[in-house]
Amino acid sequence: MSLAVSSSGVTLVEAQRVLGLFAQGIAGRYLHLKPSETLTGHFRPNGVTTDGSAIYLPSSIELFDSRRDNLGVYRIAVLHQVGLFEAGTYDFSMQEARARIADLPPEAPRLGDPGVGLARFFGLWLRPQLMRWLFMTLEDLRVDRILLRRFPGARSDLARVFAQALATRPPLESLTPQAALLEGLLRYSLGQDAEQLVAQDSTGMLSGMIATTLTLDSDAASVYESAAAAVRCYKLLAMPSGFSEDTESAQTEATGRFRPPQTAGSDGLDGDDGQLPPGTSDFRGQVLPELVQRQMRISAITAQLEAASAMSLEPETQQADTEAERQRQIEADRVALYRAFGQLQSGARSFLYDEWDYLGQRYLPGWCRVHEKRLRGNDFEFIGRVRQRHAALMRTIRRQFMAVRPESYRRERPVRDGEQIDLDAIIEAVIDRRNGQLPDDRVYIRQLRGEREVACAFLLDMSASTDYPIPDPDLDGKSVGALPVADQEDAYLWAVSHSPDDLPASAQPVRRVIDVARESMALMSEALHLLGDSHAVYGFSGQGREEVEFYVAKDFNDPVSERSWSAIAEMKPRRSTRMGAAIRHAVRRLNMQPTRTKLLIMISDGYPEDSDYGPDRHDHEYGIQDTARALREAERAGVRTFCVTVDRAGHDYLRRMCEAERYLVIDEIEALPDALSKLYRVLTN
Repeated sequence: MSLAVSSSGVTLVEAQRVLGLFAQGIAGRYLHLKPSETLTGHFRPNGVTTDGSAIYLPSSIELFDSRRDNLGVYRIAVLHQVGLFEAGTYDFSMQEARARIADLPPEAPRLGDPGVGLARFFGLWLRPQLMRWLFMTLEDLRVDRILLRRFPGARSDLARVFAQALATRPPLESLTPQAALLEGLLRYSLGQDAEQLVAQDSTGMLSGMIATTLTLDSDAASVYESAAAAVRCYKLLAMPSGFSEDTESAQTEATGRFRPPQTAGSDGLDGDDGQLPPGTSDFRGQVLPELVQRQMRISAITAQLEAASAMSLEPETQQADTEAERQRQIEADRVALYRAFGQLQSGARSFLYDEWDYLGQRYLPGWCRVHEKRLRGNDFEFIGRVRQRHAALMRTIRRQFMAVRPESYRRERPVRDGEQIDLDAIIEAVIDRRNGQLPDDRVYIRQLRGEREVACAFLLDMSASTDYPIPDPDLDGKSVGALPVADQEDAYLWAVSHSPDDLPASAQPVRRVIDVARESMALMSEALHLLGDSHAVYGFSGQGREEVEFYVAKDFNDPVSERSWSAIAEMKPRRSTRMGAAIRHAVRRLNMQPTRTKLLIMISDGYPEDSDYGPDRHDHEYGIQDTARALREAERAGVRTFCVTVDRAGHDYLRRMCEAERYLVIDEIEALPDALSKLYRVLTN
């Protein structure tokens, strides 16, 4: 990401909030806005594009001398990409195309997936890149004209980017005749005068191509009119070679697909790509149906995985180890899907946050993208099991929390019985008596327990390491949960150095770190509900700076209910631990609360780490320093923070992340529920 931009330039990070609201207002749904470079490999665009859930934009724009005009380029780019969906570009169907467009070539048999929609349409032709180029140019023209009619306020921005795009086009005289012909069509789509372009055309075909666009200049025109116009333009390219329509038809019948004839070395379009004029990447970008198709596949596979997860509850007779194995397999499928395609964040909003680069002693603006996602669970028996397992502890916590003093008291006046005398009421009573009136006997003030002005957010580490088993405290040191170890200390070391899959069959199921952590969240949620404190339960994980996951199990305004407890039960081990971004987002949500006291308690089982958390993923200092900076930012924002870890080596890095009185290392994970309740009483009293 470019960090150096001129004073007149605008970065996507700066424009993110405004553009996000703009896109949502136009599209009627939330769309992520991401830098184009986050798409890699085959899907890497030259400029702007979309995959249906996100719009990919340049990291910065410096085309004009004013920030306002550069922001206008962003607006037009977003408007155009949304317009492609609103105008039905991606609704293209080959079945409908054959019904509307005459004489389409038959589809040639091909190995592998032929694709869908537009991808199949481009594949009909022996020069698919030429057809793609023609279609995109004509479809961009149709969409831009629709936008001009529907959003007249965009006229000045659109005219400005049109003029800038025309000014950067290559001179017509520097191109071969057919390349100049295509360039003329593109210039026409950008608003250049048709008569001027036709006068410069040496092939005599540009007027015919421009005539095909007349069907596109109405709201009734659809993507199929653009496709039909592209087909006519494609076939017009045959005319300079002297082929008649009969010859053309014979060639189509012989090959199954139509090829614009070539004269060796004469037309400048030899080969699949030929010498196609460059597209307008600044604001129109590219139509990549393959990318939308890929995202549709990811969505379908993810939906199947979610359905499998929802149906994974077995009858009571099913053994717990089978259920645990199924859950692990589902999560493994999710990880494999992520590695193959990238993570789909369907229905999730995203937020950009700076990250502290301690090596350069600077903030990296908008470096991390946090995807906020609601957890929905179906384990409605979870809270019953928690209450049964921790019955004695729950009674103790309730008794202790009932004794917690409120932050403030509310004075009720006047009352007949209270702790103080209301002098104003006494004076009024004396006056009434002297005037011969019956005095009011409500002459006291009562101190009532007021509402506690506390909002607490619990931020739970949901990284993959929380899937590690823990020693069973009910077993002696010689047989720790059937693990292949000798004592409790060896059990801990074995657990943190092995995968749960390494456990012998006799050792499953074993309680994991995440099991104790979410039980602690359920106990605290019930206790704080009794106390009356506003609270939220969040989790975090992710994979890389563009995919930081922030899970909402219970938000501040959510009631404590079976739904919230089942959502807490859905907190499961995910991937990595990018703490800094998660803390910044939790603080953002805390600062939206109207309470006087704001508290953030983070529970983790290890140090911060991620695949790209710093230039060297094996150097944990980068993540520690960013997390430390995020905690200091929270304190400056008025949020009190506290870190709890069940990592016995936690002292090594926590003392570099926060002050000694701001963290706690718990040696035994089973002590976490009791420790949290005691800690909360201390922090809020």
